Formats: sequence, C-alpha cells, structure tokens
Amino acid sequence: MTRKNAREPLIKAARDLFSVKGYDGTSVDEIAESIGIKGPTIYKYFKNKEALLKAVIETSEDEYSEGMVGSLDDLAGKIDSGEALKAYVLKTLTFTLKNDTAKKMRKLVTMEQYRNATLSKQATWHQLIFLKKIYTTIFKKMMERGQMMKGDAELIALEFISPITIMIQLIDREPKKEKEALETIEKHIDMFLERYEFV
Repeated sequence: MTRKNAREPLIKAARDLFSVKGYDGTSVDEIAESIGIKGPTIYKYFKNKEALLKAVIETSEDEYSEGMVGSLDDLAGKIDSGEALKAYVLKTLTFTLKNDTAKKMRKLVTMEQYRNATLSKQATWHQLIFLKKIYTTIFKKMMERGQMMKGDAELIALEFISPITIMIQLIDREPKKEKEALETIEKHIDMFLERYEFV
C-alpha cells in the first residue's frame, strides 16, 4: 500500500476500532492489520498512536461541523422563525443519529472521557461548548430581529440543548427508545418555542 492511499484508511480503521475497543484497548498492530499492512508501517504516516487519535478527531470534526453547521453566521441568518429553528434542529438531529462517523465518535468519547484527557475535552466540546455556541449565536440574532423574547441568549441556549443532549444519550444507550425520545424532543422544542414567544 502506498503512502498516498494508506493515511485515510488508517484513520477510518482507527476510528472504527477505537469506538468498539476503546483507545487503550486497541493496538497499533490491530489497526494496521485491519487494512492489510504491518504494524510498523503506521509510523510512516503518524508519529505515534496519539497522533493517529488526533487525526481521527480532526477528520471527524470536519465532517461533523459541516453536517451540523456549515457557516455559523450563514446559519444564524437563515433561521428567522420558530418553524425554521425546529426544522434545523430536526435535520441536525437526524444527521447526528444516523451519520456513522458521529455515532462512532460519540461512542468513543463516552467510553474514554474519564480515561483520556484528549477525549475528555472532546466530550465537553460536543456535549456543551459547540452546541451552546451554535444556539447562543442563533438566539442572539433572533432577539436582535425581534423574532423571540429577549433574554440571556447563552442561558437560554443551555436550557434548549440540555434535554436534547440527554435524549441523544438515551438513544445511544437504548436504541429501542428512539421513537419515544424523538417524540420527547419534539414536545420540548414546541414548548420552548411557545415559552420564548418565537414568531
């Protein structure tokens, strides 16, 4: 396998194996062997296993950010009503629940957040910082345009995302409860839109 075409397969294989066996539970040899090369060959592409993990995170982040947001300023400009907000949430919810990379990274981060400092930061980023940033930006713009009740956009964003995040975690743990969890999310969105007087 040439250098040109081994890097991406190694990243994908590492993501797949890390999400099943954990970071510490997966050896460099296993990753290499899963794509038909010898273990030491990995070091032609990555300095060490930690560098491979960083590549897994970076490529996953690119895919996730594109699927969730694209450009945050453009997104905030497009969401101009309660109906548009709900449509956006349901679209991104479908993405995050069905996208293979997002599912595997969520599983990896959940398993490793208490053992690996890098993945602990990823858990905080995905479960809190990233979503709070998206919805704080959206709500600030909507408040400025008079499309929702004014208030502390950051706190309102936390209020909005918390139940949705909890329901996603429930679906990951208990897939049979997906329908019930999605119904709960939709009720939460509707109640939220009414409470904050979205137009």
